[in-house]
Amino acid sequence: MGATKITLTGSSESLFAGFTKVNTLIDYALEGDGTTRFLRVSKITVEDGTVADSIKVTMSSVFNGDALAAEDSLIKSGDTGYFNLNSDGSEIHIEAGGITGDATHILWAGIYSNDSNNVLVVQGTISLAGITLAFKNATNNDAYDLTAAVDRGNVVAHVLYLTNA
Repeated sequence: MGATKITLTGSSESLFAGFTKVNTLIDYALEGDGTTRFLRVSKITVEDGTVADSIKVTMSSVFNGDALAAEDSLIKSGDTGYFNLNSDGSEIHIEAGGITGDATHILWAGIYSNDSNNVLVVQGTISLAGITLAFKNATNNDAYDLTAAVDRGNVVAHVLYLTNA
């Protein structure tokens, strides 16, 4: 497999890392394979939900990212609109409809803050043009039930991703 060549170009002003400025101050595009990609960073906050054994999820923009209002009472195997939770409570899926364009690449995902007293890691993947965040116990790599974790405190993750629009 050959290496992918990515060409970063500047515009009328000097931009860090050669990002191309597109229309507004907050839109930066990466161009490489002939397809424009947009760099985005969003914060996902997971709190204890109102209903027993549920979570409340909010997504906010850190840099050019997407923002979704809090969706409360998300239970295992549940769907509250833009957020889904898998059957064991360890994976949050953000549907494509909640993201600007289709998510094409996860560049990084990490725990930003963790008040749950659990040692957690997060892994991001693309699924159905949306983003799936899998939370795991950092000690043994087992799936970690967020509905139990947030009973003791909030968990906040950041995700750095590319979209096609």
